[in-house]
Amino acid sequence: MIRTLSYPILLGLVAGAAACSSPSGPVAPTYVGSPREKVTITPDLQEFISVPDVPGNQILDYTADGLLRFQFQLQNKSDKSFFLAVTPTFYDRKRVVVDQQAPRRVPFTPYQIQTISVVCTNKEGADLQVQVSPAR
Repeated sequence: MIRTLSYPILLGLVAGAAACSSPSGPVAPTYVGSPREKVTITPDLQEFISVPDVPGNQILDYTADGLLRFQFQLQNKSDKSFFLAVTPTFYDRKRVVVDQQAPRRVPFTPYQIQTISVVCTNKEGADLQVQVSPAR
């Protein structure tokens, strides 16, 4: 008796929950990216460079002029000094490139954590990807 009653009750609860939780119309997704998705480090640097996971140290916002700005940190995990090339590419809402900047040479000392800021030069900029590679 208990098994025959529990199956219809369970089926009713599942059907009721599904009916209450589904949206009534199309829902636009909200893109939430992490700094690690926005910063790509080339494989040859993976053991030397990292993006520290420190809350509040990676900021994606807009300047007073309405330009997209991204601030993030890179950490030298080695005892060597070197230069990195930081190359930001900015995209509009349709993922079309609106600003591809030249590589910026950034010096690093041993074990240094450095904050880097990049700003789009086009007001259409809505997203970005930053490539980190050895400086040539």
